[in-house]
Amino acid sequence: MQLRTKVIFGNFIEELKKLNLEGRGLLCCRRGFKNGLEWLDLKTIRISPEPTLEDAERYWSNIEGESFDYVLAIGGGSVLDMAKVLAARMTNRGPIESFIGIERIHNPPKPLIEVPTTHGTGSEVTKYAVLRLTARGVKKSMVSEKICPKVAIVDPRLALGLPKELTIYTSIDAFCHNVEAYLTPLADPLVDLVCESGLRFFFDGIEEAIENKLEGREKLMLCSLLGGIAITNVQTTLIHALSHVLGGRYEIPHGMANSLFLRGFLEFYRGDEKFERLQRELGMNVMEELDAFYERHSLKRLSDFISEREAIEVAEKAFENRRLMEGGRRRPSEEDLKKIALTSF
Repeated sequence: MQLRTKVIFGNFIEELKKLNLEGRGLLCCRRGFKNGLEWLDLKTIRISPEPTLEDAERYWSNIEGESFDYVLAIGGGSVLDMAKVLAARMTNRGPIESFIGIERIHNPPKPLIEVPTTHGTGSEVTKYAVLRLTARGVKKSMVSEKICPKVAIVDPRLALGLPKELTIYTSIDAFCHNVEAYLTPLADPLVDLVCESGLRFFFDGIEEAIENKLEGREKLMLCSLLGGIAITNVQTTLIHALSHVLGGRYEIPHGMANSLFLRGFLEFYRGDEKFERLQRELGMNVMEELDAFYERHSLKRLSDFISEREAIEVAEKAFENRRLMEGGRRRPSEEDLKKIALTSF
């Protein structure tokens, strides 16, 4: 297992000061974080939720020609991913679309320091950056070891006040990372341990996080971080293949899109030896626990957004993603994928 990112837990302002950052930095954020950062020379760029390829090119055109020594990202997954894209573009020529795919970043990006404010993507430690391609109605990923952040600062206090819906759906995103990684043939005993721990943190902390208790936020931050470590060493699979199409076509936020397919995915793995082992390790029936959680908090279903015909079309398009289709312990047929989508309906 590799972890290319130095992970620091603590007050993000105090820990930033210890890094002794020099020169000029680009700050990527969603909302203002100037207070407390006055000692840094920063240019700020505000990142929109679920950014598109066109957004990325627009952000780049706003800073092209300027010089930066590092990139600081403070925010949710969209902010952290866009910071990776811009840091890579600072040291690599060509349109940003040419970076999409596996290991298409030739030169190391500018140093990245990432500070998550949600507990979902684990992007602060991953080799992935996701962009929505509007014209194609799908999301695609930059995948490169080079875009792993140099430093991640995890401060659970930054997630305090996160609204209930965002708390739930970002946390389910982290859940998906852990369970998808666990159910890949590449998962070794160390990855298994990481994923099992991440899933325990989810079940132990989700209700406390919804109640906005710091203890719950800490547990879900760990769930997210561990999920990020897991997927950057193995990968995601079917849930993300489906959610990338659904989110790209219908502009449904990533965590919510994942949540819609999670139960169908687990149904697909019912009876799988390793999934059964996971349930024994966790000491619970995962499906029953999730069903109760979904019911308790009235989570949305796929039918709240699209028709059955559209669900089948999403599955057909997702099936074209061979990397994610072939990444799990079970390789689905196209009919299997349609069944997962309709089970989620």
